[in-house]
Amino acid sequence: MSTSYVLIVFAIAIILMIFLISKCNVNASMGILIAAIVLAIGLKTPWQDIEGTINSGFSGTIKSVAIVIFLGCTMGTVLEKTGAAVRITKWAIGLVGEKHMIWAIALSSAILGIPIFADTVVILLIPIVSLLAVQTKKSMMSYGTALYLGALVTASLVPPTPGPVSAAALLNVPLGQAILWGIIVAIPSVIASTLYCMTLKTPVSPKEEFIKAAQESEKMELPSLTKSMLPILFPLFLILLNTGASIIVPDTGIANFFAFIGSPLAALFSGCLLSLLLTGDKWKSKMVLNDWVNEGIVASAMPIVVTGMGGALATFVKNAGVADRIAEVIAGTSFPPILIPIIIAALIHVVTGSNSLGVMTTAALVEPMLATLGISPIAAFLACGTGALMFKHANSSGFWVTVSMSNMDVNQGIRGVGGASTVAGFTGAVVTCILVFAGII
Repeated sequence: MSTSYVLIVFAIAIILMIFLISKCNVNASMGILIAAIVLAIGLKTPWQDIEGTINSGFSGTIKSVAIVIFLGCTMGTVLEKTGAAVRITKWAIGLVGEKHMIWAIALSSAILGIPIFADTVVILLIPIVSLLAVQTKKSMMSYGTALYLGALVTASLVPPTPGPVSAAALLNVPLGQAILWGIIVAIPSVIASTLYCMTLKTPVSPKEEFIKAAQESEKMELPSLTKSMLPILFPLFLILLNTGASIIVPDTGIANFFAFIGSPLAALFSGCLLSLLLTGDKWKSKMVLNDWVNEGIVASAMPIVVTGMGGALATFVKNAGVADRIAEVIAGTSFPPILIPIIIAALIHVVTGSNSLGVMTTAALVEPMLATLGISPIAAFLACGTGALMFKHANSSGFWVTVSMSNMDVNQGIRGVGGASTVAGFTGAVVTCILVFAGII
């Protein structure tokens, strides 16, 4: 098969996948599976090998992430149900003061976006943010956008949110490195998007029902800040400790011990156990030990299956040498290779509306290209995460959740959420490129 034929078949498969997901409303996992089968047939994979290749690609990918995604979603469910998210927000407000309220919203949202989906963060905190908008006489166009963007950035870049967890696994990036570098790139991205939000001064009043809900929630008994933060920070601490031990004292008993307790599975499981502290006397109840875990299973199913399907698609890409041929074409030009995953992730996100899908699918597609392109796995990981932030718009559930709950119209939402997400993604992409060009990653 000629290079041109291989590239045309690959392009058709990817365009078909995007069309099915964005225009035909086909579930993402099914769309990726169909694209993988089309790619396999187009690349003349022996018929008897197609099913086995899909199964091996699927299982080989999810074996390292399925339990981690499940544990992360379960922990996030407990944080949602117990009021920990509201407690963290109130702490951030007290930290920065009323004059800098928008920074408190962005900070608390960014912290909560690490274990909780960005859409859910908006749903949880929109009442208190609406009340703050009234008290400070600010526009919900500004506050609502900041609320969503903080969580969106960390949900794209910092594990254990499913998108970056899956991307790290697909690219063979140790989770400790993914967390550390993800935070480093997320910080300027959140700052830039928040500064953009401060320019959004079109008057938009909050919805009355959310103001009333916030006033009623003032009577709720919230958990302490320590209990609220511990399930989030302790697992991250263990994972980073494991990374440090492997560098400082490699191949020792200490390093081996931390390799277990700092593994993604053990660290996230510790977070789940610590989250039980938030439930008080209810921790023994069926609601906590069974019903909330079931909700975590439901929330984790979709990203696990999508990740596995992405792995199946990537297997055909590897076996046919598609990645090598694409990489060789790019390497023969002056086009900076680091821009490839950024552009692919941005295109998938803009067309499908899902930043998680943009992160995961791009990671699967570019992993086979890394050696030829000369990009490190961590650089590709950051490129996928930042590219998948670009221009959130009306085909995204997160866009509609934020716009409708913030009382914005569509045009205001495009200016607010669309503009801020593009600023965040562009800033993160620039930081990533600087790190690459400086030889740091």
